[in-house]
Amino acid sequence: MNISQYIEKIPFSTGCSVVKFDGCGLIAINKKAGRATHPNPREHSGAKPPMVRADYNFKGEYYSWKDESGEVLNLYLINRLDSPTSGIVMASAVKEVADAAKKAFREKSVLKTYISVLIGHLKSEKGTWTDYLKETSQNGFVRSAPSQNAGGMKAMTNFRVVASGKGVPALTLAELMPQTGLTHQLRVQAAKHSAPILGDATYGNFKINKLVRARTKINRLFLHCAKTELKINIADKQICFCAEVPPPEIFENILKLNDNPRFNQF
Repeated sequence: MNISQYIEKIPFSTGCSVVKFDGCGLIAINKKAGRATHPNPREHSGAKPPMVRADYNFKGEYYSWKDESGEVLNLYLINRLDSPTSGIVMASAVKEVADAAKKAFREKSVLKTYISVLIGHLKSEKGTWTDYLKETSQNGFVRSAPSQNAGGMKAMTNFRVVASGKGVPALTLAELMPQTGLTHQLRVQAAKHSAPILGDATYGNFKINKLVRARTKINRLFLHCAKTELKINIADKQICFCAEVPPPEIFENILKLNDNPRFNQF
């Protein structure tokens, strides 16, 4: 079975699909906002299905299912996105390839670009956020919060303003490029720098979230992984892989809506 045939057999949930793949087994998946990358072992049976409708092995970090012939197939996860975040998730049909890609993530050699809509205007058109974050546990959920450098891990994110709205509340379309990969890093850093991500129900500006949701009827976190680039070595051969998927149109359109005087008179 070649990689194209294998991909056709993946039981994706609605709104999730492959955007690019490589013959070595690397697969880039576009995950819909609201879909979990993998199931939560504490979730009840009525929870929304995750990205793939199949059994999940938490120890091995892979999905497993049988195709129509009874053959067992596995999809190995390489990285994850928070459930509210849309965009590229990396996976592999081959365990050895997944292990090599995970190594690249651990070594921070993977380049990721997120598109976000921020509440407020940034002080600079581009720059770097450097903070220290500490993980905590609240009612069984992992959260992150800013901390002093002695009690947290260093978080670094490059940012670039793409467009700024002129309406009220002020909104900014921005690229966020994390240099580290801590829990909820982008969401916590954006909030710390007085530009929380629109629609963030955990770290965001709840009043403005509610206002914009009422105006647009859209309820989502405005954070999307638009590009992932990595290099891995398999059998003495270097594989260079780059996958891109643009954010939903509402990411740009919401700035245009917000600039409309009628919108702001809501």
